[in-house]
Amino acid sequence: MLAAGLILAIMVVPYITSVSREVLLAVPNTQREAALGIGATRWEATRIAVLRYGRSGLIGAILLGLGRALGETMAVTMVIGNRPEVDVSLFAPGYTMASVIANEFTEATSDLYVSALVEIGLLLLFVTILVNALARLLVWSVSGTTGGARE
Repeated sequence: MLAAGLILAIMVVPYITSVSREVLLAVPNTQREAALGIGATRWEATRIAVLRYGRSGLIGAILLGLGRALGETMAVTMVIGNRPEVDVSLFAPGYTMASVIANEFTEATSDLYVSALVEIGLLLLFVTILVNALARLLVWSVSGTTGGARE
């Protein structure tokens, strides 16, 4: 499970970085100038004016990355070990919802088995939609737009 976590962390870093950059660019220059105007150093202006203003957008960027990681199937399936038992150790093999669907869908012989796998897929879809919707709301609250061109 530790290897799968590290792989997912590496996979979502570029996405989180890209969205975070856009959030920080959406912070008005007047915020920076006001902090510098009252005598703050560049670091203090960044910490106080920019990061506080964009905090919810940065949290939204992290949640968007989490939403991307939730649906990742093949990278996790290859390294997680595929053992349907819960263990307390991070070094023990495990199973994710996406890897259950990927590994067992071809082996599903009964209608109940297929229905259970479809239910797992629906649950994964709803969790991913919920996380992405929350993240989009947080990002939009900072940027003030829905993804159009910046002024």
